[in-house]
Amino acid sequence: MRSEPGVHNGPFFRPVALCFIFDADADASGAGSDARPVRRVLLGLKKTGFGTGRIVALGGKLEPGESAAQAAAREVFEEAGLRVEGGDLTFLGTVTWDFPARPDFNMIGSIFRAERYTGALDASDEVDPEWFPEDALPWDGMWEDAALWVPLVVEGEPFTASITLKDDNEGVETAVVKTSR
Repeated sequence: MRSEPGVHNGPFFRPVALCFIFDADADASGAGSDARPVRRVLLGLKKTGFGTGRIVALGGKLEPGESAAQAAAREVFEEAGLRVEGGDLTFLGTVTWDFPARPDFNMIGSIFRAERYTGALDASDEVDPEWFPEDALPWDGMWEDAALWVPLVVEGEPFTASITLKDDNEGVETAVVKTSR
């Protein structure tokens, strides 16, 4: 029996859903008829809760009875004011985060991307959303493990990742990232 993406039956991993929204910014491409739009990805500065002060993907925990895709769409709306329809979400894979020093932080995340959305970008109490060029992501402000798997999201490459954090709950102790290649 297959379980839904992001649902882990183990007792210590909380299911979460993350969504990366992509678009093209025609204004950032520069002058000239041959200029191509710059592709951007929506991230946000976390203002409260887990990850405060970091630049993160939009997302959060699943509510009871909610699918990972439903959670991703809900979180995008709650955190950034944008609406994403379930059919516009592409499931790319899962990331498992193991925090040996703080097992209550353990998570398994369903990772989605979308290139269609409606609405106007709006900050929330939890996140200040901001567009970043996909080739200039703010790695220094993100979790250390992001550099290991977010490039796969940018490329649209299906993957799985298992990350074990150091005792400081920030650095990466071990990481296994597998793609379909």
